[in-house]
Parts: sequence; C-alpha cells; structure tokens
Amino acid sequence: MIENATQEVHDARQRHHREMIERTRLRRLVERVDEVISACEEIHLQSIKETPADLKSRAEDVFSFARSAVSKTGDREALAAVEEAINRRQIKITEIMDILWTIQEIVFDLMLPWRTELPEDVEPEGPISGAPDWRRWTAVA
Repeated sequence: MIENATQEVHDARQRHHREMIERTRLRRLVERVDEVISACEEIHLQSIKETPADLKSRAEDVFSFARSAVSKTGDREALAAVEEAINRRQIKITEIMDILWTIQEIVFDLMLPWRTELPEDVEPEGPISGAPDWRRWTAVA
C-alpha cells in the first residue's frame, strides 16, 4: 500500500513537471509572437507594406518554434491549424501579423482550454435587463 502511494506521488510529480515545462514553452511562444507582432506594427506604422528580410527571418523563427511547441502538446488539430496559418501568403506585413495573431489564438486555446467553451459574442434582442440607462448620465442641453 505504501509502495502504491509512493508511486502515485512520483507519478503526480512527473505529471506536474511535464505540465510546467509545457506551460513555460507555450508562454515563451506567446512572448516571441508578441515581440514580432510589435516589430511588425512599428514597421507598418512607417507605411512600409512589404516585410523586410530581417523581420521575415524573425517571423520564420517564430513559425518554426510554434510548430515545435504545438507539436509537443500532442494536439493534432492545433498543429494542423498552425500549419495552415503558416502556409498562408507572407509578403505583406499585415499578412505576417495575421498569421502571428492566429498562432497566438491557437496557443491561448491550448493554454486555457475553457476559452473554446465560451459562447460566441451575440447581441441580445431587446433591452438588456439590469443594464444602466446611459442617457441618465449624460448632460442634456
């Protein structure tokens, strides 16, 4: 009995260790994606449309890391979605940014599985009960 309990404790520690490694890997991926998105936004604000070679290289590094990190989760659907995103056209900065945002969404869903269970944003019909009347708080001239 003590042997079984000891083995269960060891198994739980190993599971926890693997989960921590995966979470860290996915967090690092999110950080890398954010860095490249930020660089893309800076370039885009300068009215440059096509992706410069250095930024393209950074994006390719992130794409490679994304493939590796997502494949290690064992989620085949997520990996297929990452591959589909990466296979899109990658000439304009906005196209690179769209791919990075897609990868980021996929990773967030892997990190927080409950996100996929949330209902889509739907506008309710009619007045929302309990909602404040915004007109009451505006100045009337």
